Amino acid sequence: MKFLTSHIALAWATVLFIVPLPFLATLAAGYPALYADTLFGAQLGVVAYTWMLAAVYLACRPRWVDRTVGLPHMYMIHGVLAILAIILAFVHQSLLPGAGELISLTGHTGLYLFIAVAVWSLVFMAGWLTSRVAWLATVKRALERLFRHEMSVWLHRLNLVAIALIVIHVHVIDYIASNRPFLFLLDAATIAVFAYYVWSSVSRRAFTLRGRVASVRQIAPRVTELRVSIEDSGRDASRTRASIRWNPGDFAFIAFPGVRGMHELHPFSLTNSHTGNGQETPRQAPVMSFAIRADGDFTAKIASLKPGERVRVVPPYGRYAEFIREHDAQSSQSLTPLVLIAGGIGVTPLIGVLTAYAGATGTAPASATRIVDFLYTARSERDFIYRDELQRFGASSPNTRVRLLTGRADEALIAPMIRPGAIYLIAGPMPMMDAVREILAKHGVASTDIYYEPFAM
Repeated sequence: MKFLTSHIALAWATVLFIVPLPFLATLAAGYPALYADTLFGAQLGVVAYTWMLAAVYLACRPRWVDRTVGLPHMYMIHGVLAILAIILAFVHQSLLPGAGELISLTGHTGLYLFIAVAVWSLVFMAGWLTSRVAWLATVKRALERLFRHEMSVWLHRLNLVAIALIVIHVHVIDYIASNRPFLFLLDAATIAVFAYYVWSSVSRRAFTLRGRVASVRQIAPRVTELRVSIEDSGRDASRTRASIRWNPGDFAFIAFPGVRGMHELHPFSLTNSHTGNGQETPRQAPVMSFAIRADGDFTAKIASLKPGERVRVVPPYGRYAEFIREHDAQSSQSLTPLVLIAGGIGVTPLIGVLTAYAGATGTAPASATRIVDFLYTARSERDFIYRDELQRFGASSPNTRVRLLTGRADEALIAPMIRPGAIYLIAGPMPMMDAVREILAKHGVASTDIYYEPFAM
């Protein structure tokens, strides 16, 4: 709990307690006294259903939630919420086995679908689990040769079928169906979430940026630099470019519609940023830069892409820059000192943060230049990306220290980096980020001054 920020705590409280409350209140108000002994079991089922609806809503990636807690944290809430909903639904089914054939069929089938999708997702889409269980990671790699990521995405949508079955399940229970206020609320919430799901799917395609692969080159073993040039999409070039922007540390979902097995959108951190001020000439199309390690079937194909290949890009997400802005607004120093700690390929978002904020000048005389302390660790020398560029950048930027070291970021390295008024941005493998946060907390750094984006979920 010591790493739980107020925004994340509020998000958890909302989905766990506040969202189910009106459903529970209307259910209890109209529940027949004759079936009072089954009320608790019915309430468990209602909570499970509302949690699953909330999980589907979060799966649509609403941008306001991203800007509040960050998309990776939102995905974490989505995944945990879905698992808790399944556990609660299983208890509900055990307490109320069903009083009719159709009631049992719809309820059991919906639950089994949820369980099947959850198990599949834990293996193929939850990196935090496979990174901790070696044999499960081996199974995943073997199965990925047969079942591509696109199949996992489509199977994930079976949750919608399961929700439809649960709606039928509720409607065929006569004493529940007679509770008009509850049924109206349930149906309205279900329709709203389904409508939002459809709208987000359509709008995501409608507002997707279109681009072309500008260049592909290897920058480390199994790591490819991908540069994507954003096209004008047939509109006025200056207006189009003025509307395209991404912040330092952001990530974007990209897909390649012309390449088999690469049609589904995947998220990758950007190593650069773009202000989108509309002052570029027609020859200066915005270019997104990524550094991608080959870890799966999709990423393994990145290195074989050719310049000119079509790319679809969802406008970027991310909260690193927003986190810095929030602290700058509250800081008496005008420009908050930044401590950036990165491990392995996880360094990618912090490269954009480093190059955008190091050497930045403010208006306050006492803080003319932002202080940035950047630590980047890797297993071996060959695993560093942009080593020479980062070292040159550090040497040429005032008030900036750049260190690239092999090994782990231990307490001896991190403790001297702690300074009054600073904020701490972390990026890397989940075990590394956990260890760094433990060290920072041990030395008195508040959780509100630490930000990280846990992509391995």
